[in-house]
Amino acid sequence: MNTATPQDALSAFLTHWQGGHYREMALALPARVFPTGRRSIRQVKKVYPGRLDEFSILGAHDTDPAATNVDVQVLWRERGGLELGRMRYRMVYVDAQDRPLARHHPGGQWKPFATYTLPVPRPLKA
Repeated sequence: MNTATPQDALSAFLTHWQGGHYREMALALPARVFPTGRRSIRQVKKVYPGRLDEFSILGAHDTDPAATNVDVQVLWRERGGLELGRMRYRMVYVDAQDRPLARHHPGGQWKPFATYTLPVPRPLKA
């Protein structure tokens, strides 16, 4: 998967979650984020429970030559209900061995290295 921007890579990753394609999600993650160092579909299902219903990329902020933070609003189904959340994905541009690479170098790809939960804003009162 060669993606031009961190937003494109994250969209592809989240689209796999929408389709329940946990194998593809595991392949899109760097091996070092798994406790054993080996990609595991079971571990991906544990971290991404339920089924993603929809997502919306809210913004992106480059933090250094190999990393961008991408904020996303997600709506997913879990235990019979809908959950709304906001997440920040730390996207890192890496080489074939998952080592950071400056974004202008050819042959790299964007991968989600970390995920942070963001607060969901309260509804506005009239």
